[in-house]
Amino acid sequence: MTAPDGARSPRPGVSPVPTRPRRRRLVVALVLGAVVLAGFLVATRVPDPWGDVGGDVLYAVATYVLVVLVLARTRPLVAGSLALGWCWAVEALQATGLAAAVNDAVPPAAWLLGSTFAVRDLVCYLVGVGLACAVDTWAVARSVTPRRPGRSG
Repeated sequence: MTAPDGARSPRPGVSPVPTRPRRRRLVVALVLGAVVLAGFLVATRVPDPWGDVGGDVLYAVATYVLVVLVLARTRPLVAGSLALGWCWAVEALQATGLAAAVNDAVPPAAWLLGSTFAVRDLVCYLVGVGLACAVDTWAVARSVTPRRPGRSG
């Protein structure tokens, strides 16, 4: 195989895939685990209404992080749109009674599908996805910004 002028040809045995996306996926997977754990703790230990609101916000954040994990090269706005669409679709499913039927058949599914429709949840999902999208945008911008030597941060 010939390399274009000025380009180095790949060395045998060396993966041409950069390690940066692999590192990002590892970080995103760890963040997902932390968000899910925080969501369980908030939903089970914090009294309502704060536990319910916090759980909904963290559910939306976890959904966003899962989208970023699966579609690693997607832009934050696209990931946010997909995550918000999922959250709102699940909430709409609760209004049909189908979610309740699935939860009766498979009780752990309630953690994923919820149980009852509430308009407040739609707002919580919007807040959670918005926060996750903002943090992701900031993190991506920070990681591609060149750092000057001798400066920390």
